[in-house]
Amino acid sequence: MEDVNTLGHMEIDEHQTELNDNLLSAVNDETINSPQVDHTNGNTNSQSDVNEEYLPQYIPLFADKTLVELCNSSWSLSNKKASGELQPYLRGCKWSPDGTCCLSVVNNDGVHVQELPRDLYTANVSRERTIDILDSIIHIKESGLVYDFCWYPGMNSNVPESCCWLTTRQNAPVQMWDAFDGSLRCSYRGFNAVDEMEPALSVTFNLDGTRIIAGYKKALRTFDVERPGREFVEHKTNSPASCFATDRNLVAMGSWNTTITLYNINEMGTYKSIGKMHGHTGGVTHMKFTPDGLKLVSGARKDNKLLVWDIRYYRRPLNILSRVVDTNQRIYFDISPCGKYLVSGGTDGIVKVWDENAVSWKDGLDVADVDKDNVTFKFPLHTDCCNSISIHPLRPILATGSGQYHFVDHQAIFEDDIKTEPMENTCDVNAKDLNTKYSSSCENSLVFWWIGDVEDNT
Repeated sequence: MEDVNTLGHMEIDEHQTELNDNLLSAVNDETINSPQVDHTNGNTNSQSDVNEEYLPQYIPLFADKTLVELCNSSWSLSNKKASGELQPYLRGCKWSPDGTCCLSVVNNDGVHVQELPRDLYTANVSRERTIDILDSIIHIKESGLVYDFCWYPGMNSNVPESCCWLTTRQNAPVQMWDAFDGSLRCSYRGFNAVDEMEPALSVTFNLDGTRIIAGYKKALRTFDVERPGREFVEHKTNSPASCFATDRNLVAMGSWNTTITLYNINEMGTYKSIGKMHGHTGGVTHMKFTPDGLKLVSGARKDNKLLVWDIRYYRRPLNILSRVVDTNQRIYFDISPCGKYLVSGGTDGIVKVWDENAVSWKDGLDVADVDKDNVTFKFPLHTDCCNSISIHPLRPILATGSGQYHFVDHQAIFEDDIKTEPMENTCDVNAKDLNTKYSSSCENSLVFWWIGDVEDNT
């Protein structure tokens, strides 16, 4: 059985409504009361122009070109004598759609849920703010490697039945978990041709949350959310589905064979292939559509390129952005809700930000500048691999996660054990071998950063 730890869940039933109301009122104030700003020339336009009063206005991000650390949480080996194979490190983090909490997956430690502190729901922060230490309000110790996870797109803490997420892991079906108490709600099982249950490699919801799309080695299977079990619609594929991106009736499927396939999914759950995109040198691990649905950004393992595609003309990339990815691990990136900022981490621990107004990362590809780093901002936030990036849906807050698997020089450990006391953490090995695959740098943390305007108290 899964070990579920519900550490107080902040008395959600009592004040979660208040927190959501604060978030929504804060965003509505920015959306309704703020004038329209033309960022190209700094002019303020009247709200009567082209019905712009209906266009959402978002809080400016990275305006101060500085980040303020708000909260952090870290993981370490609970057993000091444990093998280096049990290294705990963050493998992904995602904000909930209503912005009240962050879901993270930790290697060999299951799934964690951390809540956003109440003071961050409204107003700005100052540089003197005390850094909070985050505790997991829910901890599910899932056995096996978690392949993929996602929130229910309509998740709202005011509606308990909508508060859930999906995980797919090694030797297990797709599972739906309750975000209030961490209980297992139901499972969606895919079976192969010989009636053997097989785990999905990737999973996502469609935009309205009525279907679950699960990717397998040789098939895509669509489940009805309201009908758990083994009932599904299957679409055969020629390659494993390593990741998904969805927008309206479009589904982009990335594969380990370096290709991206676009599908149109109809109301009956059947797929029609639109075309394939080629450009990565490694297996595709993460993709995301821009808010307008016209562009697709993709990243791959051991591939230092982020490719920007125009899905209307997908034969070649529209633009190429540079980051550092020297591992097979999935390195997440995110696009701001306003669509103006693309943020990505890298194995060098540096967070890169591309501002559409500054570098036109969605406009086109200059062949002469393919190898040029046209990033707008660089923030060296972590000493280890920054593999997770998630931008808060309503507030100027960025969640970053760090960590990766470190190969351990067992010969160095053996020699040190003879000379000194046993080491407390295998990640702290000071490898004397010249082989570069051994590393002594180890950081496993989830950190929230303020990326909006910072109050000046001087």
